[in-house]
Amino acid sequence: MSCSTNSNREHDPFHCSLHSTVMSRTILFGHPTGNPFAYHAALAHREAGRLEAFCVAWMPSRTILRLVEQIGPLIPPARRLARREFAALDGATLIQGPVGEICRLLRRSLGQGDRDTASEANDWLMRTMTHECRRSSVAAVHAYEDCSLWQFEEAGRLGKGCIYDMPIGYYLAWDGLRSELGRKYADWMAGDGAPLESKRTQKRQEMELADVVLAPSSFVADTIHRYHPYKAVVLAPFGVDLAAWEPKPCRAPHDEITFLFAGQCSIRKGIPLLLEAWRAAGLRQARLRLVGFWGLAESKKKELPAQCVWTGPISSSQLRRIYREADVFVFPTNFEGRALVVCEALASGLPVITTHASGADDVVDDACGRIIPPDDPEALVEALRWFADNRHLLPELSRAARSSVERCTWASYRRRVAEAVGPFV
Repeated sequence: MSCSTNSNREHDPFHCSLHSTVMSRTILFGHPTGNPFAYHAALAHREAGRLEAFCVAWMPSRTILRLVEQIGPLIPPARRLARREFAALDGATLIQGPVGEICRLLRRSLGQGDRDTASEANDWLMRTMTHECRRSSVAAVHAYEDCSLWQFEEAGRLGKGCIYDMPIGYYLAWDGLRSELGRKYADWMAGDGAPLESKRTQKRQEMELADVVLAPSSFVADTIHRYHPYKAVVLAPFGVDLAAWEPKPCRAPHDEITFLFAGQCSIRKGIPLLLEAWRAAGLRQARLRLVGFWGLAESKKKELPAQCVWTGPISSSQLRRIYREADVFVFPTNFEGRALVVCEALASGLPVITTHASGADDVVDDACGRIIPPDDPEALVEALRWFADNRHLLPELSRAARSSVERCTWASYRRRVAEAVGPFV
């Protein structure tokens, strides 16, 4: 059986990977920068004894980080790099490109185009994995949207498997919704933000080349099957570090109730709807706190409603403290995958208001929050008012929130990943 062409791979998702099992046994894994789900996916392969190498732009050691933090211009990039520390991968084989990543981090700290630097990091990863996947021991490559095309093409040519990871819903589903929301909230737009046509083409090709897709929620799987009904999709819900996101010992009710949003302040995350609903709700003795990068028109930042404050991006340790100071987490996203912040909030003892698009239907119910339709102002106003009127129930809701997420561990996520990859090695 030849794997030189991929024209039929969507209808026969495992034929190339099974052909390669006789010859090789490891997984080449890559992510351009690294984040919690990528680190745990790499760890899943390592724990199973299958990790050939982890390709990542740069994961500096703690010693290197301390040195970098002493250099004035490198302090902001060092803070970003500190988020990449993941002790469980100490000693794993890493393939890195630190020089290019340092240059990109410096440019970002000077405000010189996150989009361009992200594209460069993606290209670095594709080039690197294309070269490394030629190793005879590699049975399959595992990579993410926007940075999988070249190595998938090479892996297909070599008869090796292609594992595609989709942490967010399929872009074709978002493309139409983005246009609709852009028209509705035109005065909130900071810029177009639409992918270039070349990127659209790349995303289609990546999906067509994939032998199997890992999806963190049924929401993501549904967006894929809407356009690729025969694609093999395996659900692998993200976990949460329960030790890192602990609730405060006693969350007693008090006079003022604090609603918290954390994430990029954007149309996709539902911020225009949230601010409009906050005004309409007219809550007393309540405040709303927004935390994260402001991705909307600057003029809107100056028009925040009463009892609403915005804080820019902060460190994980600062965010943990803010979670403990809040009472209810509100995340009215329009399009997601499996929102890590929702699980972090639940683990911190915060009841949650979110939407079906958050991918968190399995952990948020009436005992610990509300799931509402996306972009539904009436439903959001009603949910905000319910929590404000029932603030005396916060201790009970807090306990239920923590309990609901305790089964969502990273160990469970890693098992799902290992099982999905099993047929390839």
